[in-house]
Amino acid sequence: MTISCEHGAECHDGNIVSRASAPEASRAWLLIEHPGPWPHEAADAALPSGLAELAGAAGSTGVRLQLIRKPGRRPRTGDTRSVFMGWTAGREPWLRRASVSASSPGLSERDLKEMAAGGAPSFGAPAGEPVFLVCTHAKRSVCCARYGIPLAQALAVRYPGQVWETSHVGGHRFAANLVIMPHGLYYGPVGLAGATAAIGAYQRGAVALDRYRGRAGTPRPVQEADHERLASAGSLPVEALV
Repeated sequence: MTISCEHGAECHDGNIVSRASAPEASRAWLLIEHPGPWPHEAADAALPSGLAELAGAAGSTGVRLQLIRKPGRRPRTGDTRSVFMGWTAGREPWLRRASVSASSPGLSERDLKEMAAGGAPSFGAPAGEPVFLVCTHAKRSVCCARYGIPLAQALAVRYPGQVWETSHVGGHRFAANLVIMPHGLYYGPVGLAGATAAIGAYQRGAVALDRYRGRAGTPRPVQEADHERLASAGSLPVEALV
């Protein structure tokens, strides 16, 4: 069974092979809080000047840009926004967070270039806990909104403060999509049970097999090899990912 979406895309009922489908080039990440609306391309969002410059610089430096917002579409007031910078590749991924002024975020293109090269900036402070991203980007696919929004809201009840709706993460045919940061673990299509199982495994330091798409920033052959090992063992320690 499929459900038609715009641009000829289809939402599937979950009977779809999604292994080794995480974005290979996405190692450096920039997450900018923006309540919306979200245009088709995140970089085209109507952000305040300081954040708009930062978003524009992300693409030219090889940093993946994600717009994020708290589930529930609460209106954003004031000038302060949450911004995350993260690195998902290798054995020591990291995620840093700060509350910044939307007009003057205190980050530069140089910071993004350093991060794209694998260096950890002196930005903010360590996030302190994992972040769970759920794609709800309706402008890219109504499937992501249809399945992602209720999933994000349900997860936010279980993991308060850790769940964010996010713009397109890639593979809307796998909606709902979950990305676990800082390791960049992709899961989809997942419902509430699958998402909580994936998060629960991650909290125990493991990678769950069911609906695992792969790890962002990892070449496809390596993702395929990791999936084979997962399929054989049922789960793997996060540290075992190559």
